[in-house]
Amino acid sequence: MSIKKELLNELSEKQLREFAGDKGIKFDLNSIQKEYYAQWNEKDKLVDLITDNQQVSISDIERFILERKD
Repeated sequence: MSIKKELLNELSEKQLREFAGDKGIKFDLNSIQKEYYAQWNEKDKLVDLITDNQQVSISDIERFILERKD
């Protein structure tokens, strides 16, 4: 498992949505993606989609986690 995925798995589904919103990530899936993710639970799907986003860095995720712990 990648470091990005490990860090994102620490977040709740709500926090993942907040993080995606903060980073401007949209979840507009095409028909192939919808079919691929059809049997996934929502949190796992969010983690996978955010991990695939090249503009999200490990430090972005770490910063978000630290901000939420304060």
